[in-house]
Amino acid sequence: MKSISTALALGALATAGVLGTGIAGAEPDPAPTPATHPIGTQATVPEGPGVSGWTISDLRPSSDSIPYQPRGTLWEATATDEAVAGTVFPIIANLSARSASGQNYQALFTVPTAQGIMPTGLTQGQKTSGKVYFDVTGDAPNSMVYQAGGADLIRWVTPAPAPQAAPAAPRQQAPRQQPQQQAPTSGGGSSHRAPAQQAPAQRPSRPVPATPPPSGSSGTPITEGSAGTPMP
Repeated sequence: MKSISTALALGALATAGVLGTGIAGAEPDPAPTPATHPIGTQATVPEGPGVSGWTISDLRPSSDSIPYQPRGTLWEATATDEAVAGTVFPIIANLSARSASGQNYQALFTVPTAQGIMPTGLTQGQKTSGKVYFDVTGDAPNSMVYQAGGADLIRWVTPAPAPQAAPAAPRQQAPRQQPQQQAPTSGGGSSHRAPAQQAPAQRPSRPVPATPPPSGSSGTPITEGSAGTPMP
């Protein structure tokens, strides 16, 4: 009887070991891909019993004076949290600035500032805005993330510049047409008439010289031996 109980116990342990090995060898489910939004737009995320709508804008180096000595360069961003549904509490610690190389700079949520977000509860429809500061000790950030449990839930990226439109080609103008002269009309009117062409002036013809009479003649010659015309 004791041997049978021992055998059953060993079998149960073996079965549990196989199941445990199978469970331990299973790969965890991959984290969901975070939603990506342009900087300046709102993105929603569940927070406790409600839903927050976060808007991030104006990520840039800061010239503000705050009660903190940065080890690198102080940066800032303007953040707005809206209670889209239910009651939410702004969690500033979940915000981080990120560089293109992947360096994260968590918000300085422990530094109280007059320009910062008040960590008070918001009922549905309420919102709060303020500045969030970062101590940038490496590459300059160009995006923002909202994280929970080390996983990205929201990403805000700088929108790409809009492509510039090509300059329009100059329009070719049609050649101007010369106004046509209208032919003169028989009736009256204000139409312009072409000037009449004048005939060229005739040069005076040279007179043909008359044939001169023979030398010594003063009229009709008289026949030799004739005394002239007889009188009646």
